[in-house]
Amino acid sequence: MPRYLFITGTNTDVGKTFIGTKLIKGLNEKYGCLAFKPIETGCKKKKGKIVPADSSKYFNILKNVMDLDMLNPYRFIPPVSPYLAIKKAKKRIFIKDYYEKLKSISKDAPVLLEGAGGAFSPIALDGLNIDLMKTIKSVNILVIKDELGCISSALSNILAFGKYKIRLDLLILNTQKKNNMDNFREIRKYTNIPIINYTKSSDITIIQNKISKFL
Repeated sequence: MPRYLFITGTNTDVGKTFIGTKLIKGLNEKYGCLAFKPIETGCKKKKGKIVPADSSKYFNILKNVMDLDMLNPYRFIPPVSPYLAIKKAKKRIFIKDYYEKLKSISKDAPVLLEGAGGAFSPIALDGLNIDLMKTIKSVNILVIKDELGCISSALSNILAFGKYKIRLDLLILNTQKKNNMDNFREIRKYTNIPIINYTKSSDITIIQNKISKFL
């Protein structure tokens, strides 16, 4: 059975793509890992084509092994939630559609998926990112932006994952600006889930080594 790693966040703009693209190069070289971003909004139109910003970053790394339409099958120009973009375009896109697209590319290769927005953002007409995680039985990684208020958002997500009875395998505190808040230690006090503090000086292999046991 294919192995799926799902990278999600406590919210949008927390560093999912930043960390995901750093991970995918090494994971592809070592395990043949592919990438999948089921839907992207806020895309630009260039030369008659809809170009997704985040998915293109993954594609630039994996263009020799997969094409952009495989990596990112659904994309929309309005910078709104996937649910609203689908509704506005009068399309019918469901969780099962993402799963079918995913199965068509994965075969026996592991796949790193990046959701849209936070774990509880609506991603299809019938569900949230976490519903897709449940469907595909993925290993789940939660990215937390190191900022004021992140302790509450991290713990809220952890509790919600538990309520949904969905596994949460790794927390990544994304620290790209120095601060004196000590959020890493505070979050770690309230959970047994492994947590990594990823900073500007961190080596991405720290995360790769942590998730390699799932591959």
